[in-house]
Amino acid sequence: LQFEGVVAAPFASALAALEEDEMDLGAVCIDMGGGSTSAAVFTAGSLVHVETLPVGGQHVTADIARGLSTSMAGAERIKTLHGSAIASANEDREMIEAPPRGDDPGAGPVIAPRSLLKGIIAPRVEETLELLRDRLKASGAPVEPGASLVLTGGASQLAGVREVAVRVFDRPVRLGRPRRVPHLADAASGPAFCAAAGVLHRAAFGPREAVSAKSMSGARIRRESLDPRANPVTKAAAWLRENL
Repeated sequence: LQFEGVVAAPFASALAALEEDEMDLGAVCIDMGGGSTSAAVFTAGSLVHVETLPVGGQHVTADIARGLSTSMAGAERIKTLHGSAIASANEDREMIEAPPRGDDPGAGPVIAPRSLLKGIIAPRVEETLELLRDRLKASGAPVEPGASLVLTGGASQLAGVREVAVRVFDRPVRLGRPRRVPHLADAASGPAFCAAAGVLHRAAFGPREAVSAKSMSGARIRRESLDPRANPVTKAAAWLRENL
């Protein structure tokens, strides 16, 4: 594998999941990954804003592991099989079983009502989406009043996330799938694969990088500050060294 360029995850997901009409009429693509939740805002067919929060599906898993005193692997399995961000029937009487934390062979499994699991997941999902909503408002991003909202990423597949997003953003929400990359296997055609499909789409049909891959991979951050009393020629030379 060779490094070819940099692309924002929500933009890549949008390339795979959004329809042309959605980009033209206004849309927000929210990519809910493991370590972050990010959004790409489109208006008049163009990307106009990208926002990112360092909170994702792994944080939900960690909350479950803490709340149920189970391992991260056990928490991930419970989240996948039984997790939900909205209430369901008989959840108070339905019990779930989680492996104990640690390697004590005599420790029994952790047994808890499913309502406890929902009480752990729902606040984190709602808080994450509310933070993203508030960040988008504070940024002044031109989100059209009728803009559609599309969820992508592995964490968006958790039951109830779409319903919570509808309540938080007060607009219709759909789960996005990689529509623009044909012939995908069924196992790779869900919301979790939108970013990967979008990267392929951009590599095949998108513009070339403005900065070469060699320059980006070898770039170093200049940490020493330039003396403000330096003459204009020195300042110009420093700018050229940093940017070219």
